[in-house]
Amino acid sequence: MIWRENYLFFYLITTLFIIGISPLLLFDKVSFFMLANQWHHPIADYIAPYLTWAGDGLTYGCFILISAVLRTSCRKILIMGSSFVCMSLVVQLLKHLVFAHMVRPIAAVPLDANLHLVNGVKVLTHLSFPSGHSASIFTLVSVIQLLSKSKKEIYSLMLVLLALMIAYSRMYLCQHFYTDIYVGALIGTLSTIVVYLVCMHFKGPHWFNRSVYFFIVKYGARWSLNKLPQK
Repeated sequence: MIWRENYLFFYLITTLFIIGISPLLLFDKVSFFMLANQWHHPIADYIAPYLTWAGDGLTYGCFILISAVLRTSCRKILIMGSSFVCMSLVVQLLKHLVFAHMVRPIAAVPLDANLHLVNGVKVLTHLSFPSGHSASIFTLVSVIQLLSKSKKEIYSLMLVLLALMIAYSRMYLCQHFYTDIYVGALIGTLSTIVVYLVCMHFKGPHWFNRSVYFFIVKYGARWSLNKLPQK
């Protein structure tokens, strides 16, 4: 069911990951980064620093809060939160324990390289692999796609394009190599799919499909009654 309902999204994502392997096979990461860095524009310089924040964990947290306010069910809130936690654990374990030695582009390219840097952006030097922002935005768009009632093709296309732009902004701003954002995107997508399948097949208690307002009303009313003066 999940594949049929979201066929265009999965078709686009799968195609992107398959085609996206090509740069990994044809170039070393520094060469491909240097090639991509040659393509820049003043408009992109202005937009990229703002665009990249959409992949920040704070943005994801705001998304969950807004979803709760809009009376999203506890099951869906759990999927949102668990997907982010699962993705973050994988990314941070790889980044800090397995690949802690991998430096970012600014520390890996030749010293005489004429890199295009965006003014006002602090360029990091360590903990390059994988890209947390790329993982976060692909988790976010996957969650939106899977949990949204509307399965219109235009929405799926817009979500994929948004994720691509935000992930690419990490390389445009010289924060990551292509390898970093590719693997980060893969981790974010797969983490969400796994969590979604597990949570949707978990029956859970009777209140699992109710919104958080159910608890606010239920326990808020009980608390108010307890505060009333006893006669």
